[in-house]
Amino acid sequence: MSKPIISGIQQIGIGNSDVYGTFKWYRQNLGMDIPVFDEAAEAALMLNYTGGEPRKRHAILAINIQGGGGLEIWQYTERKPAAPTFELQLGDLGIYVNKFKSTNVKATYELFKKKGLDLVSEVTVSPHGQEHFYLNDLHGNLVEIVPADDWFKSGAHLTGGVFGATLGVSDMDKSIDFYGSILGYDQVVSDVKGKFDDVANISGGGQTFRRVLLKHQKARQGAFSKLLGSSEIELVQVLDRTPKKIYQDRLWGDLGYIHLCFDINGMAEMKALCESKGHP
Repeated sequence: MSKPIISGIQQIGIGNSDVYGTFKWYRQNLGMDIPVFDEAAEAALMLNYTGGEPRKRHAILAINIQGGGGLEIWQYTERKPAAPTFELQLGDLGIYVNKFKSTNVKATYELFKKKGLDLVSEVTVSPHGQEHFYLNDLHGNLVEIVPADDWFKSGAHLTGGVFGATLGVSDMDKSIDFYGSILGYDQVVSDVKGKFDDVANISGGGQTFRRVLLKHQKARQGAFSKLLGSSEIELVQVLDRTPKKIYQDRLWGDLGYIHLCFDINGMAEMKALCESKGHP
């Protein structure tokens, strides 16, 4: 079976209630200043996740020309997007943190502090051995700033685009296999259990976790691979409570991180690969 080509993370989707206000915040603070599209249309291909009905929406796909994945800023236009009915905590199931790449983590922190952004933590060293810090965006979604050394071009911003995500999972070993065998994250950089100071200020961050950082050993290939660059996935399993689904009783497109999208060449091959691994 021939394998698909994965060019990288194309984008992370963010459901929100103010598409232009959200675009402005990410443009001004994280350099996501190129709108690939700005479109009002009907979303008709996600019926399994939108209550069985096509839904009208307005979306902007923004990228940072210095490199990294994009951000699809997605807003329902004929219904009010729903917030979670409970306080999200680290380890809840789904996309919980959006990672952005930085040329200098400490300088980025000082810039954001000067701007008065909603910083959640100071610069600390993760159990994976890298400097990082967390902040909330204008809607309270967690953003993590992490170091990176691959860039599409130099520019005026300290940050590039999307570099990955932190995902809450219920079965760590199955998740490691899924991201390794299907999406190419075949390098386990770190696999640790315990309580961690670097996430102590995040909601639920004082609990006990297993945290695994995954990267891909081979450089991504494909038409957009140099722009999208390398990426990482952090998997988090909470060990001393039962996690909730982040989108429990809500629709795709409601408030929060709604999808993690990969740029693929060979969709038929990807479909066959997923089916062969038990993920049709």
